[in-house]
Amino acid sequence: MATIPDISTAQLLAWDEYKDKTPDQALLSIYSHIEQESKEMCSWYWSSIGTKRNTSLIVRGIAFILLVLGTTLPVLSALFEMADHKLALTQVGAAILVAAALFTLADRIFGWSSGWMRYIATVTTMENLTRAFELEWASYIVSKNTPLENADVEVLFELARTLETELTKLQAEETTKWIAEFNTSISLLESMIKSQREETDRKLDAIRTNLTSQASSAQANEKAKQPGAIEVAFVYKAEPKKVRIAIDSNPTVEFLGYSWSELNVLPGQHKLTVEIMSDPPQMITKVIDVQAATTARTTITLTI
Repeated sequence: MATIPDISTAQLLAWDEYKDKTPDQALLSIYSHIEQESKEMCSWYWSSIGTKRNTSLIVRGIAFILLVLGTTLPVLSALFEMADHKLALTQVGAAILVAAALFTLADRIFGWSSGWMRYIATVTTMENLTRAFELEWASYIVSKNTPLENADVEVLFELARTLETELTKLQAEETTKWIAEFNTSISLLESMIKSQREETDRKLDAIRTNLTSQASSAQANEKAKQPGAIEVAFVYKAEPKKVRIAIDSNPTVEFLGYSWSELNVLPGQHKLTVEIMSDPPQMITKVIDVQAATTARTTITLTI
């Protein structure tokens, strides 16, 4: 697609364009000039309208189709019994609605639809002013019953000057609106980028916090699984006695001494059974609470 050049004045009229000419020659030059100016301005807007109209229709059409799909999919999810299928359709529908919103936002930021409407309003007003000028010019010429004179040239020149002033004013007003819309779009885009960046930072912080929490929880769980130990101190009335010691339902072991210990004991409460090998035998039972990676200590005093 060829690039549409900007509206500009490439060359000014010669300073003596209308000097030393007959009224008919001067009026022909004046009319040709204002006709060319009006045609160039209107042609530029009509050429630009085509691009904006086509882009606007495509973007709006895509946004509408996405809106229909995004609205329909969650409704269709009710036809499925499996929760996974319902969730998938609902999530896809939400993603499609986001895409529809982005297309609409792009139209607003780049001004395709608003520019189309603005150009249409401007060029139709220009054409209406040009038609009014043509009719007024023709009416003046028709109403003259005598040959045209220099005074007539002045009147018709003022009529042409008024039209060119109005056309230039419309062009300036449209440009001012475009500048305001452009600045608004830039501000909106910057605001969205800032908002999205802040939202991304919040999500990253949440992910980091979650990962840290998971790591801490994993370490705590790992630590909670570490075995502990049991240490039993025996206090005798006289000489040490031989005893049998058992933890929970484990096999008993014989021991003679003052301090007995058992390693690699799972965390939790355990039943400690001590049988004094005497006549008759005596039995002592205790519940020992073993913490992870710690040693549970207890003392058993024998009275024999």
